[in-house]
Amino acid sequence: MNTVTTSDCATVVPVDVERVAPDTFVARIRPDLDDPVFAGHYPGFPLLPGVHIFEYVHRAVRGVAPELQLTEIVSCRFLLPVRGDDELVVTIRRTGGLWRGEVTVAAVPVAEVLLRYGSEE
Repeated sequence: MNTVTTSDCATVVPVDVERVAPDTFVARIRPDLDDPVFAGHYPGFPLLPGVHIFEYVHRAVRGVAPELQLTEIVSCRFLLPVRGDDELVVTIRRTGGLWRGEVTVAAVPVAEVLLRYGSEE
């Protein structure tokens, strides 16, 4: 299992990534309620901003393929709100240069992210 933390992201919560098949990876993320992202988003009812859900998918891909460069956000759909204390499970499937991330909380889909990557040149 790889744990990914980077200084160039808005949140430093670790992303644990595990390969479960040749082109399938699973990441687990537990947001930190003390993260400044929750200040004002929303007091007394902390919701994880969608941009962080996207960021967790991107960081998981980079955790297994750090040489890749994000070239396109093909699609990003947020299906349900995510509370700040929910554990996110991101299942990533690679097909060529496309990486599809399905984000679930307690086995319920909350987001779908489709990203295109290319090699750094």
